[in-house]
Amino acid sequence: MPTRPHPESERSMRGPLQRFDLDAEVARLREEKAWREGRRNAITLRKGEGMSVVLLVMKAGDRLDEHAAPGPISVSVREGSIRFSAGSESIEAGEKSIITCDAGVRHAVEAISDAVCVITVAGRV
Repeated sequence: MPTRPHPESERSMRGPLQRFDLDAEVARLREEKAWREGRRNAITLRKGEGMSVVLLVMKAGDRLDEHAAPGPISVSVREGSIRFSAGSESIEAGEKSIITCDAGVRHAVEAISDAVCVITVAGRV
């Protein structure tokens, strides 16, 4: 999942204290070409000091193919619903749910409906 700082943003990707307006960031992602053309879109909100935070918007049916993260992760579902699969297990999670898994666990994510997720990766990032 390629991520980047938002092109119109002057903010740093790290710092001693950061605040993010998720509604504004989601609105920007949904205005961009990728979303308008029917693809997921994501930006890295923070990266460094052992933690990466990514905001992801997905259209219903969109999928992140199986992959693994270098550190433990959490996926907070802010809008919609997703299916999170790891090994032989699959979990459906809706708004206000959090899913976690250990470092190195191969997993995939599928949007059941249009979804907004905040993904945090700890450890070696």
